[in-house]
Amino acid sequence: MAQKPQTREERRRQQAAKTKKTKGKKANKGMFKKIFLTLIALGIIGMLTGIATFAFMIQDTPKLDESLLKDPISSKIYDKDKKLVTEVGSQNRDYVAYEDIPKLVENAFLATEDVRFYKHNGIDIIRLGGAVIANITDGFGSEGASTITQQVVKNYFLGFEKTISRKAQEAWLAYQLEQKYTKQQIFEMYVNKIYMSENMHGVLTASKTYFGKDDLSELELHEAALLAGMPQSPNNYNPFTNPEKAEKRRNTVLYLMQHHGFISQEQKENAQKIPVESSLVKEENRKNKNEEPFDAFVDMVIEEVTEKTDFDIFSDGLEIYTTLDQNAQKHVETILNTDAAVQFPNNEMQAGITLLDTKTGEIRAIGGGRNQQVKRGLNYAIDVKRQPGSTIKPILDYGPVIEHLRWGTYHMLEDKPMTYSNGEPIGNWNDKYNGIMTMRSALLNQSTSLPCRPSRQ
Repeated sequence: MAQKPQTREERRRQQAAKTKKTKGKKANKGMFKKIFLTLIALGIIGMLTGIATFAFMIQDTPKLDESLLKDPISSKIYDKDKKLVTEVGSQNRDYVAYEDIPKLVENAFLATEDVRFYKHNGIDIIRLGGAVIANITDGFGSEGASTITQQVVKNYFLGFEKTISRKAQEAWLAYQLEQKYTKQQIFEMYVNKIYMSENMHGVLTASKTYFGKDDLSELELHEAALLAGMPQSPNNYNPFTNPEKAEKRRNTVLYLMQHHGFISQEQKENAQKIPVESSLVKEENRKNKNEEPFDAFVDMVIEEVTEKTDFDIFSDGLEIYTTLDQNAQKHVETILNTDAAVQFPNNEMQAGITLLDTKTGEIRAIGGGRNQQVKRGLNYAIDVKRQPGSTIKPILDYGPVIEHLRWGTYHMLEDKPMTYSNGEPIGNWNDKYNGIMTMRSALLNQSTSLPCRPSRQ
């Protein structure tokens, strides 16, 4: 069918409508382009502002000092039979290498603290996003997103201040740490640094203290979970003092291990049924952290190591083998602190004892004083620099001739003036001499010249 011819006016209106539609499309395209470019510009400005702010925040970040990554390690002191006597140190820590950490223990910590540890570069963006939302809704500091790497940085370099600038520094140092060390090295730093209550650091120290296990491979699932839960609040989750809280926290860790696929549902449920207190070191066998065994002898060991070596006994992790006889030491302390051997007139009277092996000259025991209440107090056996006076005469002068020449205490000697080998005179305290007398009488009368005679035999 033939199309009806349009009039000139109709063609004009149709053309005007097409032109208006085209202009509208161009206007819309221009507006969207402007919005897009504006958003890009704002994004660039925001990014540059963020970079500048981050750079400003990290300008005072401490350097990644390797020397600060060395933890002080307690030194061990052994007796003459190579039995451990005690440990001394600024921090109570037993170091464990990564290769000696079983997967069970590692997985317990990963599930609790940083399940994506082996997937991030020091900062977990996914976990960080959740923490940012929580901090916006509930206030800054309400939820943390610190990875194990960031916790190492906090423990060694920054401390636990919660500010935005400190978090920026933490992230920057965590990135640097990941570039310099392997994941295994970082995990080793972490488990040896963490505080585990009872004035101790490190998972191995905690294993020994709470469960009496010197090897982490001996830990059972429920024990590893308990230790992994402690760093969040060590004193609150101390199983010795707060077993109920410790058990609740342990069960949370077991849930996390099952949730992240480290253990099965059955393993989780079986471990959660075990009472925390069932595997703890019995109370009567727990070491009293305020009691230093054989303090006087240990005091001498510390002094000798300090004076004769360049080692720091409190941080270098030394193994020191001594001449201590523990039975002799206990006997010396019994003599000093009871009336079993000596009837002391009062509690104020002090005494010091050094017990020697006369065949070797080795020190077997040291009694530093009576009824001492302070750790590393005055040691009367080695700290009191006084002349022994006449008390040394039976030991140096009369003792040898009694032992070797078989002289009796009534052996007769002449009390008269004498001289040293250089001709200097030896005189009695009162410048009087008593002639012929027994050794017993000479000691009683405090003769000075007469004891020189036996010593020259």
